[in-house]
Amino acid sequence: MIFRDRYAIIARYLRSKLMTNNKFNPAYDNKISQKYSKKTIKNKLKNKEVFCEEIGLTFDKKIPLICVTYPLTDQNNLAMIQDIMNGILEQPVEIVITSIGTEKYQKYFTGLAEENPEKVAITEASEDEKRKIYAAADIILISTTSNECLKEAQRAMLYGVVPVTPQIDFVEDYNPNQERGNAFVYIKDSPWSLFANLIRAQESFRFPFDFKNIKIASMEIE
Repeated sequence: MIFRDRYAIIARYLRSKLMTNNKFNPAYDNKISQKYSKKTIKNKLKNKEVFCEEIGLTFDKKIPLICVTYPLTDQNNLAMIQDIMNGILEQPVEIVITSIGTEKYQKYFTGLAEENPEKVAITEASEDEKRKIYAAADIILISTTSNECLKEAQRAMLYGVVPVTPQIDFVEDYNPNQERGNAFVYIKDSPWSLFANLIRAQESFRFPFDFKNIKIASMEIE
């Protein structure tokens, strides 16, 4: 209980800092190609088009762009993403990954990009580059509840990126019957639950109106 209370306090503090910082507000962010808000979220697509061209991926509005923007380390449970990567690559998706992390994961993901240049891109992990990623991406994979993953989930959601994530206090699992939720929540530390919920996110992405509403809900985190 003490751990949960401490976790909630940290989460609220990080959210308050991010929400009052225009660097992480797409309506004011000068580092992205096209500013946008919840009311003009259709403009987010222009950022995807420009960013895909910059990193060498083909822009296709019908294919989701997935991002991983936290350090590639054991602490952040990258082995779980590694476990399901072959299955992910069989899906109609594109993936952008920031380059910072331990040598074994850097080597693995760099090799993955070299073998699948039409699907995987590696880019720098600077703050400015991450803001471009948030503005362009449709989905972020959150592999655990570490502080680094928590921070990236919150920043990305402010830009309308939908997380596939374990349960954390600022997300609500999407319910298609009620048309409510801002994330696709999986069982923590289960690669197969992660993969199943990524498929759920992809299926929802196929319905632009529904997915737009999930994006807007993600921007409304408190």
